[in-house]
Amino acid sequence: MSTIMQKLDAVKSTVPHYWPIGAFIHHNPLKGFEHLHFKEGVAKAQSIFGGNVYMQPSYYLNLYKEGKINSDLLEANLKEILKSDGLQEHYDLAKKCLIEVNPKWNSLRSTADLNEHEIDEDLLAYLDEKFFYHNKEKWIEKLTKHMTLYEINDILFDRDDKEMIEKDIIEYITRFLDEEQTTITMPNRELGMFETFKLYENFDYAKDSESFVNETLQKLKVKNVEQYLLAHILKLHGWAGFIKYRSEDPDYFSQQEYPSSLMDYMAIRLYFELAYLQHRQIKNFELLDSFVQKNSACVILKILQAKGDLPGKYIDAIQEHQNYEQILENYVQDELKLDAKQVHLSSAQLNNKEIALTELAKIMETLRSHEGYIWLKSLEDSYIHAFIDEMKLTQTANGQRPLASATFCLDVRSELMRRSLESRGSYVTYGAGGFLGFPIAFVEFDKAHEQFLCPAVVKPGNIIFELPKEAHEEYSSKKIMNKTTKKVLSDLKNNPYTPYIMVEAIGWIFGINLFGKTFSPRKTNRFLSGFKAQKPKTTYTLDKLSDQEIEMYVNKMHRYVIVEALKNSASQEYTAEEIQAIRDHLVFEEELSLDIPKELLEKLRTKYKITRKDYEYQKNKLKMVGFTLEEKVEYLYSFLMMIGQVDNFAEFVILCGHQSVSDNNPFESALDCGACGGSSSLPNNRALCMIANSQDVREAIAQKGIVIPDDVKFMPALHVTSTDEIKFYDTDILTQEEMTKFTKVMKDFEEASKISRQERITQLPYTNSQEDIIVKSMDWSEPRPEWGLAGNMGVFAGPRSSIKHMAFKNRLFMHSYEASLDNENADILTKIFNGPLIVGEWINMEHYFSTVDNAVYGAGSKVYHNIVAKVGVFNGNYGDLKIGLPTQSVMLEGKAYHEPVRLLTYMEAPLEAVGKAVENSVAKEFILNEWIRPVIIDKKAKKVYSYESGDFKVIKEF
Repeated sequence: MSTIMQKLDAVKSTVPHYWPIGAFIHHNPLKGFEHLHFKEGVAKAQSIFGGNVYMQPSYYLNLYKEGKINSDLLEANLKEILKSDGLQEHYDLAKKCLIEVNPKWNSLRSTADLNEHEIDEDLLAYLDEKFFYHNKEKWIEKLTKHMTLYEINDILFDRDDKEMIEKDIIEYITRFLDEEQTTITMPNRELGMFETFKLYENFDYAKDSESFVNETLQKLKVKNVEQYLLAHILKLHGWAGFIKYRSEDPDYFSQQEYPSSLMDYMAIRLYFELAYLQHRQIKNFELLDSFVQKNSACVILKILQAKGDLPGKYIDAIQEHQNYEQILENYVQDELKLDAKQVHLSSAQLNNKEIALTELAKIMETLRSHEGYIWLKSLEDSYIHAFIDEMKLTQTANGQRPLASATFCLDVRSELMRRSLESRGSYVTYGAGGFLGFPIAFVEFDKAHEQFLCPAVVKPGNIIFELPKEAHEEYSSKKIMNKTTKKVLSDLKNNPYTPYIMVEAIGWIFGINLFGKTFSPRKTNRFLSGFKAQKPKTTYTLDKLSDQEIEMYVNKMHRYVIVEALKNSASQEYTAEEIQAIRDHLVFEEELSLDIPKELLEKLRTKYKITRKDYEYQKNKLKMVGFTLEEKVEYLYSFLMMIGQVDNFAEFVILCGHQSVSDNNPFESALDCGACGGSSSLPNNRALCMIANSQDVREAIAQKGIVIPDDVKFMPALHVTSTDEIKFYDTDILTQEEMTKFTKVMKDFEEASKISRQERITQLPYTNSQEDIIVKSMDWSEPRPEWGLAGNMGVFAGPRSSIKHMAFKNRLFMHSYEASLDNENADILTKIFNGPLIVGEWINMEHYFSTVDNAVYGAGSKVYHNIVAKVGVFNGNYGDLKIGLPTQSVMLEGKAYHEPVRLLTYMEAPLEAVGKAVENSVAKEFILNEWIRPVIIDKKAKKVYSYESGDFKVIKEF
């Protein structure tokens, strides 16, 4: 690996992960910092990205006053910090400072009466000694650390090159990375991002992007290459994150067709920088260093002004061309006095007569550097202690057979539904990751592409196709009509003459949608649904194909492609036998007696990929279709053991997937199942039900110790989270007698849905009835169809009976787990860590950072969003891809609705088992580094442990 590649690899982990918005996956925007302890990681990220990493002190103070933050726990955390800095004797003063002074610290910094206060000389000397601004070289280095040369040029010489450069870059990459949003696509993209760029710019360069980056950095005379590459990445880190995602996923279709890389992206950025700088006074860093040495005061002042850190009187002095050295010296002295004034005013407010102002300044510096973490941990500790105080220590055995059991996704939105269903009578509920530990690649009926329905860290080894099991002529005719309508509209919109006649000619079509969805969403939805193609009843391909079937399907596929290709390319027609001969010649190199042009054969090999290599590839793909009996049994057995459902089966075992339904919502996939890659989890649940209902599987699983009675039926269902409706599938497998009983179950689910909606009315703004909730899912102008995962704060892995009496208001992920069924190696718990816990941390951290600083880590308001290239959103006409959640997902009327805390992970299991699971889990890094807060409830040892500072600390004994 070359040096430049190594340096790019060293900084690319800083780039936030980014999945395309059609399969939006919650992610920790600071994933590249998880190798550090949370406290260190967020501090480092703040130094790179800027922005907040904790809420403002006033936010926590309000929670403290409301009683959400326990005073004793705040005291303990404050003492811990003071002790580490040798300041424990000043606890009373420090606490008063934390609560009374710090929340209004910035308001104490006013220049209005700066000279009215006498400044303590010792304090001023102490602050002056710490004030590194006297070293201009270090000051400039800090100010320009993450700035490019063209940015510095703009600031020093009042130019706007940055806007033009970024606009040029965005214009190119959006067109290159487009995924069929535009009607006129960029040509030659198959050459790759940088090679296509050379044609795009008519740029004659014979080498690759890596060589160009290396040469350009030398021309710019960059000293710290690693830091400069990072500076460029940070300019558009959303786009950089998407390019990184594409380039590292070998199965991403667009990447296979149109290759891109971060090195290509860096070459494009540097090309534009070089092009714009070639006519500027400072075109490399050597010239900049020379300029800075002669004009250091001017450089500092101009950068401070550009960053918005320079008060007006100094800006006026600059414009009056006063002496820059004197202006800077005045600025420094005023900053020192302002720092001192803040300490003076704080001391007065604290009524401090005990310690010197220099000592107070040290205490306040310690508090300000740690206060976010102190408040955050105290809030988390308050929730942890409240939880363990309320949960049941003993379990009550229930030997009565329930009418039905229901397994929901552990998603926080299932908690209310589970609670509501259990209130209806003889029902038990379980929680598991929505994919049920059953990763599949799913090809939906009438779709050509596969969806990976599993966590992003898992690669499915089995493919399932959805096939119709009844006639579907009406579906096909409506589908064709819809496709034809879309094509006509698309053609009309892209013809330059039709805008003049379009409104009059077909405006009524849009009028139904526009006015109907605005004024009467439900009626409009009901009307338009009559024109939608209704999917027929379907089944899944769950059995393995034979070798003969695989050969037949690959041959059939190749023959079809050849026929289609020859329709447009050949001047004659070929018989079925001749088509077969052409295929066998291309794939098996069999002798071909037909007179067919060599150019046409070559086209079939290269463009249409009729080759031996493709033959083997397609065969291997088809070998992944379905499951062996052993695989079916193993997946079902693992699932039942994972949730602890191994006996006393209900007559109806319901597996309930989930998805969200909303209109005009680019972030809809963010509301679907995170454990299924931002898609619906219905296929996983439905397929596992089909497997569990097969007799051969039941006979085989009985040999492993789980006996499923003959009268038990596994039934798939779907929880629509935006309306809390439950839809049932495959009820045609039930007898008339079973259907009578199941009707009672469905009615109870319907009542549970009503109970859930009634509680949610109080949480969703501008919602007064259950009807309002349903309408929100249809209203194209609704920015908040549901709160989704906002409010998530923790995970519980353990038996439902321990927490069944507790209402969590959709704030807890709940995964069923019976430690007594786990083995010595804690394999079941390890699986929970490897899937649900990782996804839970991604969800939790994205909500956390989108709340603490939405401008830096979130997506801003949906009102200003434009979808770009079908991969993401940006604000306005161009900009960076937004990496997080919109304000409507986490804020309400300008205030935080989501309460940002780390994932509080409660595990009801022996400490030893948890230790083994952590050690064996891919989640080990962010468990040990406390990006989540592990809490272990060891009922056998009668102790509760919290993992803190590298050790398990006992926080309660039963």
